[in-house]
Amino acid sequence: MNLDAREAARYRTEGYLKVPQVLEAAELAEFLEEARAMLRRRETFHWPSEAGMVMDWVAGAELESRLMRRLALHPRVTAIAEQLAGRPLRLFKSELLRKERVGSAPTPVHVDEGALPIHGAPVTLTAWVALVDVPAARGCMTFWPGSHQLALPEELQDLASHPEVAFRPHVTVPLRAGDCTFHDARTVHAANKNETDETRISLATVYMDAEASFDPRRFHGEGMTDSLTRHLSTLEAGHALSGERFPRIR
Repeated sequence: MNLDAREAARYRTEGYLKVPQVLEAAELAEFLEEARAMLRRRETFHWPSEAGMVMDWVAGAELESRLMRRLALHPRVTAIAEQLAGRPLRLFKSELLRKERVGSAPTPVHVDEGALPIHGAPVTLTAWVALVDVPAARGCMTFWPGSHQLALPEELQDLASHPEVAFRPHVTVPLRAGDCTFHDARTVHAANKNETDETRISLATVYMDAEASFDPRRFHGEGMTDSLTRHLSTLEAGHALSGERFPRIR
């Protein structure tokens, strides 16, 4: 799958891009069946907030399931990711995300960069694959176009003290099952709560520069017991994020 050059240019200007129907119907059904089974059988981590439970997720989904690894390294998804980055990439991690239909809270406004212990973050990006339809009422994502080009703190907490973002137009992006969004690690984004009778299920995969290294200043592993956190806790600053654990995506 090749993007139009204008789409890649728009991504670099706006910091996000929606690509419709990256997955075919047959493979989508297979991935969704496996995702639902994983969410039933695997331990999940939780994102609580003052408004309630934002979502829960299976960490390292690509390590826990052959099918999730196939999705994280899907040739169409990875081809788009490298076109947008403009350079070779590696897989950093994937997370199987669930936003429940009852009692979910909005996903707070945030940027991803501060939670990614990666030196080389300027080309780090996330592919967010919808495994079910995600209309606005089910908690689809909202992006602040061009916000990745602003000098914002890595751990953005709210917009009140950042009028350069607060007064910038934002775009809510509903997705059909099989659609995908890509966003820069510095792009400001959020999501509404799920107000429908169906659980929102998606796979978010983070890709990074093929030459990236470990940055412990961004390593926040407190309370996490997943295999990635355990692995990163053994690394020293500047250690190459490479090898079998962080494979080249193409």
